[in-house]
Amino acid sequence: MGSREFGGWTAAERERGGRGACVLRLPGVYLVDTECCTDHKGFIGPGYKTGHSVVLSRSGAYRWRQQGEESWMDATAGYVTHIGDEVFSAHPLGTGDRSTEIHLSAEAFAERFDGPAGRRRLVITGPTDLRHRALMAAVRRGTDGFELAERLHQLLDEVAASAGCGGYDGSPPPPARRVHQRLVADVCAALATGALTGSLDELAAEVGASPHHLSRVFRRVTGRTLTWYRNELRIRAVLQDIEDGRGGLRALSAAYEFADQAHLTRVMRRHTGEPPSVVRELLGVGVGVRAGAGLDPGAGVK
Repeated sequence: MGSREFGGWTAAERERGGRGACVLRLPGVYLVDTECCTDHKGFIGPGYKTGHSVVLSRSGAYRWRQQGEESWMDATAGYVTHIGDEVFSAHPLGTGDRSTEIHLSAEAFAERFDGPAGRRRLVITGPTDLRHRALMAAVRRGTDGFELAERLHQLLDEVAASAGCGGYDGSPPPPARRVHQRLVADVCAALATGALTGSLDELAAEVGASPHHLSRVFRRVTGRTLTWYRNELRIRAVLQDIEDGRGGLRALSAAYEFADQAHLTRVMRRHTGEPPSVVRELLGVGVGVRAGAGLDPGAGVK
């Protein structure tokens, strides 16, 4: 019974109302890629939310009632859930709507979405939708965790702003500006003294900030993302190691925690305009450094 399929859905999935897979897990947050298989035309429920989440639609459409407020959900919409929210759903157009559920701890949720000003229903703009889809594509490609974490925090910042809570658009007052500049200096120092590898959460803990606050402040103060700056430093370190004849691309990829050699090649091309083969020639290394030459993974990380 559990393995029998109805239009591509197993009986077990029918009973659950769909299928989902956790595709990214970080401290205080995890992402689930979901697809719904219910086709009831009238509302069913109530259900009661047991956690905090942000749900962003990607395809399909359905009717949604949350805390007594009814709305139409499609690929331009989403919603925020609070613990205890009463919800109903109806799928008059049939099955197949796809969404990303971002589940947040109470602390991570409170940083952005808590308070009376926030709305449940979200209107997702084109740029925010593209950022969302780009994040999911990066997850599928196996992009390194630091970049995924920062992409996720940027997406949540945009969603929180659209919900009328979290963030600000103007410049911070002078005292806050000085605090922000000091935080940026601290994180630059941390990266310069050995934090080129590791996660965004680890880096944030080292400088005494939350990951989303650190990511947002760094972008506001410097005009570039923390991922971009960290990759700049990683590529500079790789170039120095290549120049010094210290290891091949495979070993350097591992030492600096790129996903693989192809990932290092893409990032190097993005930041220098040239692939590693050209870089080696420009640095006078030529074929002296082989792609598989050895390197102590810890030795090249400054």
